[in-house]
Amino acid sequence: MSKEIQLYLSHLIPLLEQRGLQITAQKEIAYGVQIKLQRQDQKASINLYYSEKRGLSKVIGAPDGSKLKPELQLLLYGETEENTQPGMHLWHAWIGSDECGKGDYFGPLIVSAFYCTRAQTSSLTKLGVQDSKRLNDTQIVQIAKKIYLSFPGQFATLILNPLKYNELISRFKQQKQNLNDLLAWSHEKVISELMEKELPAEGILIDQFSKAQKAKMRLSRKYPSAKIIERTGAERDLAVAAASILSRYQFLESRAQLDERFQMTFPLGASSSVIKAGQLFVDKYGISRLGEVAKTHFKTTRDVSQNFAIDLGYP
Repeated sequence: MSKEIQLYLSHLIPLLEQRGLQITAQKEIAYGVQIKLQRQDQKASINLYYSEKRGLSKVIGAPDGSKLKPELQLLLYGETEENTQPGMHLWHAWIGSDECGKGDYFGPLIVSAFYCTRAQTSSLTKLGVQDSKRLNDTQIVQIAKKIYLSFPGQFATLILNPLKYNELISRFKQQKQNLNDLLAWSHEKVISELMEKELPAEGILIDQFSKAQKAKMRLSRKYPSAKIIERTGAERDLAVAAASILSRYQFLESRAQLDERFQMTFPLGASSSVIKAGQLFVDKYGISRLGEVAKTHFKTTRDVSQNFAIDLGYP
């Protein structure tokens, strides 16, 4: 058995076991190895082949209508249009990206990317890295600082403060593009920053924010040979989770700076309390400065500025 197949199996077998798949047999075959799997009454097989010319090849054997086949396809090949079962990837080193602040009227848009290796996953888990939505603000701050100290050079973050955000979204709209296009551009920026360091990434995983998968489309044009997955629920992946924590941390820091600078508390989201805070800000500082703290293309701006005759570029 080749070293390449042995290494692949060392990562594959624990993932199969996590999914309740029992390995009932393993044998060497011409140019590779075959493992047979079973979960209750469902059976399947995986053939792994390796050659210097073609590299590692994976073939799944399963009867028609097998419930295991789409799950194994996702595990071994990544996301496809025909295959939407839970699962991620088998990369040994990869980049994950996520954003924060896109739905908040006040504050910046933050997008981060994080480079991760399989060998580092246990360290990330020990630090408490997981989907940032499951962590409170205190935990976010603590874990983010540990990531910065423990993994120097493995992250990139783009901070679009409200003024810069408003400038960019206006420019994108002039080109008949929208927020998802700006998000795709932002993900491309941070991922490209890591890619330019020539880190040995086998793939890129992006937390999906649009059905059109615009980030994947942009990156595929720039890196045509790269393996790229853009999918919902990607925060379960440790690289994406780390990126989500860094984005959330920078968002919290930026919001705290706004609160201190303007001596106000800016609520999250785009609710009625946000409208009241916006009106208070306008009363104190004037409508012309609203773009310093808010994403003015939000419909919320209509309610905030309804008593002021000035065009801020909102719908």
